[in-house]
Amino acid sequence: MRSWRKKRDGLDLEAELRANRPQPSRELLHRLEARVRDEGRHSRAGSFRLAFASALAAGVLAALASVGGLGYAASATGQAVQNAKRVVHTHGVTVLHRTAARDQYGKPKRAKCRKGYKRVGARCKKVKKAKGVRFRRPPFTG
Repeated sequence: MRSWRKKRDGLDLEAELRANRPQPSRELLHRLEARVRDEGRHSRAGSFRLAFASALAAGVLAALASVGGLGYAASATGQAVQNAKRVVHTHGVTVLHRTAARDQYGKPKRAKCRKGYKRVGARCKKVKKAKGVRFRRPPFTG
């Protein structure tokens, strides 16, 4: 790493530190190499652990299957799903047909049709008049 300052008096501190840095001993290097070689042998032990865990899990599943534990777990899961559906299900609006307010006020009345119209279903339609004939009321007789 270079310094941004100018070198003073020919003193190069960085070069001097690099030249005098400590070196590892040969014995330390040999011990590290031996440790790395031995770790390669432990990988076989790791595969043995994985095989042992797999065999143990298969044994537990076989034991549960023999006494019906898997069927029990499956039915419990199905019941949990049904309960979750029941909780999440939303219901529509409940309409009360017989209430105190409806008894008191009754049904709302329909609006009357204006003159010249008559109600057909829910709508008011214009009444057709016969052409050429005038209809009048008979005179009041009493």
